[in-house]
Amino acid sequence: MLSAYMIQPAGVMRRHIDCIPDTGGVYAFLLDDPDALTPALDRARLKLDSLRLGRRAILYLGASGGSLRRRVKAHLSNDTGRSTFRMSLGAVLAEQLDLRVVPNPHVSYFWFEPDGELRLSAWIAANVSVAVRASAEAMVEEKSLIADEKPLLNITGRRRQPSAETLMVMRREMRGLPLDPKTLN
Repeated sequence: MLSAYMIQPAGVMRRHIDCIPDTGGVYAFLLDDPDALTPALDRARLKLDSLRLGRRAILYLGASGGSLRRRVKAHLSNDTGRSTFRMSLGAVLAEQLDLRVVPNPHVSYFWFEPDGELRLSAWIAANVSVAVRASAEAMVEEKSLIADEKPLLNITGRRRQPSAETLMVMRREMRGLPLDPKTLN
């Protein structure tokens, strides 16, 4: 199974995005060095799961039924509003990277000020690898992988996990929204 994935550092994938299949597929964002995220996780009272792809910790799993290339490119862009992975990671790293949200109470997503987007992208390029694999059953595989593996930064498919609830609270705080448990998203 591991050999079926193409794994490259995020910075390499971003520069060579055309090497990613323009078909449906699954992808994972992998933390190359767990120590890089430890201080931020400790502040958030989160724990990195032991889930691994090779020797790297899996932070986030996703899929695209259409273009795997386009989906991964959105995650690797300097636009957090296009990426649930970047929103969750940015919420965890906000203090460490001095990330400031551009306020917009009318949307359920957020993005950071331009210099913060660049700092987050640089952190991802320095600390994260991307694994991709074409798959005709990508959406089914994604749901199954998230349910089985419960990667730290995924929320969908893990809403009752304490770490997912913590991430939802952190993301709401980033947006300046009240922390009413009935409205967490």
